[in-house]
Amino acid sequence: MVVTGTLNTTSASLQIARQATGKDGNLRYFEHYYVQTMFMMLGESLCMVAYLVLKYIVYKDDPKKVDGDALEMNPLVLWPAAALDIVGTSLGYMGLAFMKDAGFFQMLRVSPIIFCGLLSIPILKQKLKWFNWTGILVVCTGLCIKAIPDVIRTFNPPEDKSVLSGCLNKLAPNSTLEGNFFYMPFDVRIEEEEESSTGALDMVVGIVLVLVGEFFHGCQFVYEEKFITQYNLSPLKAVGIEGINGVLTLAVLLWPCYFIKVPESLGGVALGPEGRFEDAIDAFVMIFDGHNGGWLLAWTLGNMCSIAVFNFAGITVTKELSATTRAVLDQLRVILIWAIFLIPFGPFLCRLQDTFEFTAPIGLVILISGVFIYNDIIIMPLVRKHILKTEATDESVKESA
Repeated sequence: MVVTGTLNTTSASLQIARQATGKDGNLRYFEHYYVQTMFMMLGESLCMVAYLVLKYIVYKDDPKKVDGDALEMNPLVLWPAAALDIVGTSLGYMGLAFMKDAGFFQMLRVSPIIFCGLLSIPILKQKLKWFNWTGILVVCTGLCIKAIPDVIRTFNPPEDKSVLSGCLNKLAPNSTLEGNFFYMPFDVRIEEEEESSTGALDMVVGIVLVLVGEFFHGCQFVYEEKFITQYNLSPLKAVGIEGINGVLTLAVLLWPCYFIKVPESLGGVALGPEGRFEDAIDAFVMIFDGHNGGWLLAWTLGNMCSIAVFNFAGITVTKELSATTRAVLDQLRVILIWAIFLIPFGPFLCRLQDTFEFTAPIGLVILISGVFIYNDIIIMPLVRKHILKTEATDESVKESA
């Protein structure tokens, strides 16, 4: 679960790390957020295959082990959840392309806790307990601490821009796979990026896009809780249905999106060589015939398969161990993803290379602590056992005296 969860975000990030040849024959980075989302939905659809194998092969003599007491449900009931997932994931991938910081991206993906907690009050008629509110506050604090260096660099860029010295910026055209790297001084690369339409506010724009996307994911999770609980659905089946709904929806929407032209002034929103809302043709050419050694195809398929295995492994951990164990393991991947992109892999991953800031581990520890507090695991049980229990014992002694 931890490995595939880490691979999920890592592969999505690596998709934008290296250039590939598009339909016009020019090299550029793979920035096709809606096609990325479609492959993610294909990964979720594979959960339906796992569900059918378990129900009709592994437990064919006792299907209730898979379905339990699930009620009959029209698959379209979960279409709104799939639609929210499409919007949230697409905005997330767009934000990642702006940020180019996989570690911070994964930290921001914890923010649905905030939105789920707030939305559950009016929609699910739930009341948040004091430790839920405390967890939300702690999570927000962790995110703000991690963001401090990025915000400072955005509005007050350092004069010395040679921190990373040599950096891969492009693949040299008309070159062999072994010799397709050339280096560009970091200060030159920064100046070119500042002259681009995205400008110096890329990080802030990316953070906002990811947070808006995670708001939609929060809405999705609240909707799922309402209807999955109502119909008592198997989680594996629910994920599979959502994936199929999402794939079919995007298969229809990608065609009209191709004919919608977007002004180039909107920067990262105009996709493909002709600035379309989404250029699926260009995306598929880059994936399957991009002359980049098959890496883009490998990362795309890796992302799709990791989604399926991650969901299956998560459900298995919850069933065999506990939801608490799953929540703890899920936070380990945040640490791993942040650490992976600190490793100096050289020019190959330079576009996503992160630098160590002392605020990052501090923010990470606070963030994960907030998640644990909100979910009432590890921290709060220890507080009740060792602190609150001691106080209660002291009060009892005083009363008896």
